[in-house]
Amino acid sequence: MRKNKGEQRHLTIPIDRVYFDGDHLRKTQTDISQLKNTISDVGLLQPIIVRKTSSSPSSSEGYTVIDGQRRLQALKELEVPELIVGRDVIIDADETEADARFKRIIANVQREDINDIELGHAFVELKEKYGYKYNEIAEIIGKTPHYVSAKVGLAKRLTTELQDIIISDWNAAECIRSKFSEEESADLLYEMNINIIEEIARLPGELQRPAYDTIRAREMDKKEALEYLRSVKRDAEVMKLASDVKGLMETYASNEPARMEPLTHRELKGYLKKINRNLDRLAVVAKTSGPGEREQVIPVLESLIEKLTSLYAEIKAGEAGSVEAEAG
Repeated sequence: MRKNKGEQRHLTIPIDRVYFDGDHLRKTQTDISQLKNTISDVGLLQPIIVRKTSSSPSSSEGYTVIDGQRRLQALKELEVPELIVGRDVIIDADETEADARFKRIIANVQREDINDIELGHAFVELKEKYGYKYNEIAEIIGKTPHYVSAKVGLAKRLTTELQDIIISDWNAAECIRSKFSEEESADLLYEMNINIIEEIARLPGELQRPAYDTIRAREMDKKEALEYLRSVKRDAEVMKLASDVKGLMETYASNEPARMEPLTHRELKGYLKKINRNLDRLAVVAKTSGPGEREQVIPVLESLIEKLTSLYAEIKAGEAGSVEAEAG
């Protein structure tokens, strides 16, 4: 660049030509007032990394942020007109979209600037859209495969409703921490251990919200919450087994030929074996469950007994009719 006498010229980029990626990992906004104060006092401590993009909101050449979304937002709110290349902003010329997303993930993991659920969604997208395996992601970001799979579990198993609630609770907790001392925050906050939330994600969808609300309402510690979730799982398994057996019995009891083709001897034997196996499992799980879970199973078992009794009577009556017909 040319230099005027007594003045050094820098290559700059107008700040209104630097854009946020609409698909950025960060889905929730965090408070940047402290960051703005720091920039006002001492300047930008870490440059923003961008790449050239042809798909900018305006017709002129634009730049998309790879790393530094909060810093760019702070500068825009401070009404900084332009960014100095090499000091305020670094242009990565050979950046692919997949590589750009990886850099965002790495930066956010290192700074812990992204919550676990959003991180899980990023991992899922990197696998499904860009073809990276989870163990490859783990190696690149310096984490264990279990860490990556746990975050993926939050993104894929938690209901959308509960994901929004958890993120909202995390943001509220962060707001409290920023306004009160550590001691005051501890008195005001109940923060659920992430391992508890990972276990909630393993529950059936309809049980997740009630379990989360119960644990928060009782402010359970990790040990208490995990024991509670184990009981919820046992309860769910008992009810599923009972429902499976009931469904099989209803199939046998059906008198609608159009719904069910006649079974071969082998198929009938297989169905009966499956019912017997499920009943054995149901007995084991029910006996090891608490009183509350056993009480829920009793009505289902009573219904099964009625259906079995009715089916047994129909079969016996049919056998008797066949014998009489042969004798006649």
